[in-house]
Amino acid sequence: MTRKLIDNISHAALKSLLYEVSLSPKPGLVDRFDNGAHDDMTFQTFIDSALSLAPFFESYLTIGFDTVDQSPQKAFQQLRQTGIAAEKAMFIVTKGINTHKGVNFSLAVILGATGRWLAQNKISLDEDYRFSPEDSLAICQVTTELCSEILAMDLKNLATKKHLSYGERLYLDYGITGPRGEASAGFPTVIRKALPFLRHEMKQRGPKEEVQLKLLLYLMTFVEDGNLIHRGGIEAWQKVKKEAAQLLKQNLSGTSLNNAMSDYNSILVSRHLSPGGSADLLALTLLFAFLEELI
Repeated sequence: MTRKLIDNISHAALKSLLYEVSLSPKPGLVDRFDNGAHDDMTFQTFIDSALSLAPFFESYLTIGFDTVDQSPQKAFQQLRQTGIAAEKAMFIVTKGINTHKGVNFSLAVILGATGRWLAQNKISLDEDYRFSPEDSLAICQVTTELCSEILAMDLKNLATKKHLSYGERLYLDYGITGPRGEASAGFPTVIRKALPFLRHEMKQRGPKEEVQLKLLLYLMTFVEDGNLIHRGGIEAWQKVKKEAAQLLKQNLSGTSLNNAMSDYNSILVSRHLSPGGSADLLALTLLFAFLEELI
């Protein structure tokens, strides 16, 4: 039996990362036009990083599928170990630059949950399958099972830990749980907000890249963006949320939207701010959009 469906989903995951970095112009973020507020990475860095992670996407799916009879916690530990290997591969090609660490964790969980859901529902892997919005919701509910213990496991005893990651520091300082919190809650940002927004916008039949730029702006209006907070603090993050909301409210299109996004890119670059958390959630939303054939 072939595993055509595993291949298709793996390709959609890679495609989501490539679409995210290719979307342009993005404020403060690396894209086709410039490096945004980043002085250590380029468009090519992200391409190399995405390609280094691609072989692991099939592994995440397969682990989820093959461990369906094991506890969610055991399946998660296998996903985590494979995710660590993927992260090492990424750092090798990027020479230590963190391009996709957070979204790699999220993809490991989502793809693992997808594989588990496919096995639970006895969906054939040797044919095409179009996912419905209900399927997307069900998959994200599986992520809550896989990640039921992650917050308690990863974020305990941080006060006595000598070397904290950015994410751990954000949790200690502000209570922000980041990708771990999203995964353990079933990716509510994607399922309850971003995907409904995207479905509505796609019904308007606007240019796809324009819709994706608006989706990024929408995410920037509310996402607890650890990258922004790490670089500029809570006040900078709150300011970006308000500015993104003002831009979105103008409902710009075509050249006007591109010009506004380019101008805002210059502003965020001058502040050394990058909404990397929103960019990651954009990529995850695009993955489900590809599976549902929205885009």
